[in-house]
Amino acid sequence: MLTINENEPTQILKDFAAFIHYLKTHRIVLTKANEFISGKNLFELNQQMTHPVPNTVTRTSQNFYPLFHLFYHLVLGGKLFRKVPEKDRMVLKPTDRLQLFEDLKPAEKYFFLLETFWTDTDWVDLQAGYFGMSPFRKINTILTYLGEMTPGKKIRLRDEMQDDMRMLIYDLEYFFHYFSYFGFWEVTPYKVFPTLDYPDRAFAAESITPTVFGVTIAPLLKEERDLLEWNLPHRRKLGEYKPVPGSPVPGEEIYALLAGDHKRKKPGSTIKVKKGKPDDPFFLPFVHLVASGELEKTLPRGESKLMDGTYVFKVSLKKSIWRRIELSSDHTLLDLHNSIQRAYGFDDDHLYSFFMDGKIPSHEVFTSPYDDTGPHVDIVRIGDLELTVGQNILYLFDYGDMWRFLVELEE
Repeated sequence: MLTINENEPTQILKDFAAFIHYLKTHRIVLTKANEFISGKNLFELNQQMTHPVPNTVTRTSQNFYPLFHLFYHLVLGGKLFRKVPEKDRMVLKPTDRLQLFEDLKPAEKYFFLLETFWTDTDWVDLQAGYFGMSPFRKINTILTYLGEMTPGKKIRLRDEMQDDMRMLIYDLEYFFHYFSYFGFWEVTPYKVFPTLDYPDRAFAAESITPTVFGVTIAPLLKEERDLLEWNLPHRRKLGEYKPVPGSPVPGEEIYALLAGDHKRKKPGSTIKVKKGKPDDPFFLPFVHLVASGELEKTLPRGESKLMDGTYVFKVSLKKSIWRRIELSSDHTLLDLHNSIQRAYGFDDDHLYSFFMDGKIPSHEVFTSPYDDTGPHVDIVRIGDLELTVGQNILYLFDYGDMWRFLVELEE
């Protein structure tokens, strides 16, 4: 039986509680460049953590704090906080879901955070290490090896003899930390870097020591909660609109092969896993690992409801050249495209995209129905997009001439 509380399997729940308390009690103005938490806020938060990052100053940026970089993506991915525009900056504001999270039991909080990490965060964005390689494609094989390991037996990653596991995980960088925070293993940093001038965030590990918790949970996580099926940002990159966690991925066999899932089985292994349904809660396969009654619920995960009403957009080509467009919640992004074309007298003879976070490149993108990749603009209603007043969308028309329009939701 596994124990989950403020100090087991790690202090992740204790540190996360301190993190969200700070966010609730301070006005968190995000940086302009990346919309990260400011260095001043992080420096103050760092002093409250179980293991503060050493040698930081008020100018140290978020991607030098692995724990805070993870927590930042968890509060946004789990919709505990949201970005709200105020004047020319974005600020973090708590949502109604935060209280629901705080009312959960410790095991329920842990598995909600694990679910958010597994399902709602983009692992490319999470990898803030120097080399920036995401382990997404090889995670199934890593979990297979982890499930076969002996808890407490240290694995040295700097030995001359390199086995498959060492080769798989040597470049995990920040994911060494992340799996450590969730209690899968303990990690010892490699303190003797090559003579190259690597920045502090270029993390390498001397060794990992698998835990009972990690060895126990890894086979279930791999078999029951296959990352390729459960990670929604990844599935959206493949062009799916509103993918359901756990549902089959189009071309699933190809993606499993790319992920390096060799279906290894430990000799004599008797683990049998019964596949659940896509609408099962994430925590369901893990209920039997904790005491009865400790893991019964989580936060709701369902499709967003249509936000009915009239949407007013200010569409600007330049500061002095703009048009105002009104559409209903039932109109699609295709209707918005057509309205912009008419308002500016274009001929609608090129491909285009809407970048919902206002950035190029972006994975939050809807494309022309004639584009090879989706999701396409004609399948999504404006009222389903969960837009907020002040949100800026980038509309790009004609990939040759690159006409860029700033689309701001005014009301």
